[in-house]
Amino acid sequence: MKRLEGKNYQIFIAIALAIAIFWPAWLIYRPLQSVSEEKVEFVISKGDSSAKVARLLAEQNIVRNRFLFIFYVLATGQEKKFQAGRYLLSSAMNIPQIVGVFSGGLAETDDVVVTIPEGFNIFEIDQKIAASGLTDPGEFFTEAVRQDLEGYLFPDTYRFNKEETVNGVIQKIRANFDEKVRQKINRDQLVVASLLEKEVREPREMALVAGIIYKRLELEMLLQIDASVTYGACLERAEQQSVYKFCDVSKIGVANFLKDDSLYNTYLRPGLPAGPISNPGLEAIKAVLNPEKSDYLFYLSACSDGRTIFSRTAAEHEQNRIKYLR
Repeated sequence: MKRLEGKNYQIFIAIALAIAIFWPAWLIYRPLQSVSEEKVEFVISKGDSSAKVARLLAEQNIVRNRFLFIFYVLATGQEKKFQAGRYLLSSAMNIPQIVGVFSGGLAETDDVVVTIPEGFNIFEIDQKIAASGLTDPGEFFTEAVRQDLEGYLFPDTYRFNKEETVNGVIQKIRANFDEKVRQKINRDQLVVASLLEKEVREPREMALVAGIIYKRLELEMLLQIDASVTYGACLERAEQQSVYKFCDVSKIGVANFLKDDSLYNTYLRPGLPAGPISNPGLEAIKAVLNPEKSDYLFYLSACSDGRTIFSRTAAEHEQNRIKYLR
């Protein structure tokens, strides 16, 4: 009988130990609520201890027991890995998930993300950055013109602190150009790359158009590029206005400015326009550095399907204009 009682006691102890071990583990991995879409903002300040974090989590009903939280943090050796920041948590998260968020530094950010597409000019970039709340309309444009940065504002996705100044924004974008454009490109090549970015949709056709532009320059032919004319008209209009207004080069109408003697009017002035008319991406820059030679002397870039139509003679080019533009 005593032997049986001893055996029962051992079983009791084993069950008690199992409960003592597995019950806390079950509670640690069991979230406070199994389903919850509500997000709670939780802030860890610099220097906050894991004990303070545990107390605040319990007070905000994100975890059921602060001591279980502390136990898990100490058992996994993550008490010194928490990173200060603003986090979005849910009561549907268990303790390991919450600890992983804190130790991984997966805090919410107040940064402003701005994407500059390839071929955007300073008018369009100004509009994009102003829309993000970083600057006032015209602020970026004015500073970019002053520093002569058209063409050097590399198309990419940027993350800015919401308190960033306009000069800080410009410096970050300009530095990215130096980092991404590792090959040396001179000013004239950058101008041609900016023309390609506005004139040609297909990257595979850019090198061919680059070859045509260089050939026309060599033959002292007028480039007759519409995008250059409209850009010059927008730039001149902006310089004449007392209050900055956005100018859309795609809607200003090239026919209205073909007879205006602008530094960007490639119908009247030989050679390249006075400067870049957009900010080219790597494909356009690569094409300029590796132009493709051909028998073509003309191209038509206004086709609705994005194709560029090439011609060898003026007569052939005129026929293509009639066929594809009228």
